[in-house]
Amino acid sequence: MQGFRIAAVSAALLVGTMAQAQGSGGVAAPKKHAHAAKPAAATAAAPAAAPASTSTASDSSVKVNEFLSYDPAAKTVSLKLFAAHGSVNGGMNFNGASNGGSTITIPVGWSVSWNFTNEDAIPHSAIVLVNKMPLPAQPQEPAIPRAYTKDVTAGLPTNGTDQTTFKASPAGQYVIACGVPGHAPSGMWIHLDVSADAKVPSYTGK
Repeated sequence: MQGFRIAAVSAALLVGTMAQAQGSGGVAAPKKHAHAAKPAAATAAAPAAAPASTSTASDSSVKVNEFLSYDPAAKTVSLKLFAAHGSVNGGMNFNGASNGGSTITIPVGWSVSWNFTNEDAIPHSAIVLVNKMPLPAQPQEPAIPRAYTKDVTAGLPTNGTDQTTFKASPAGQYVIACGVPGHAPSGMWIHLDVSADAKVPSYTGK
């Protein structure tokens, strides 16, 4: 009888030992899940490479200076025109130049898109006129269709902006002048040459 008890106790101990062995084998599963999390981290980092594909968006554009850039394939010009850019001529200037102090040359037939901003405390505008002195005190019509800002005579207020696009044609010597009465004769104008010989746009002077 005592031998039967000893056998029963031995059997119970053996079953408990087997149960513990099975339990210790079960802890291996979480380790597998821990390793499985690593690929998820790799896929999360993948989108970071996407912005690199947008870096070639403006490869065809050529920058001449801070005011002028162009696309030779499309034959388009982007011109930034700032009225009263600094204190030159008491603010009566375009992009810091007055009295014809700078010259913008555009090949004939190219499309010009200009963005105008008035940085002065008083109104200003812009209009393309034939280069004929003396300049009119109050310009009426642009020498090239659509080559003018809105409110030519009244001018745009401080920080006022306008955008216009025109075709540089016909070839000739022009000026970009302020259309507010008296401003152009006071020196608020620069040269604009529409050239039959120029191959690409240029910007000389200040």
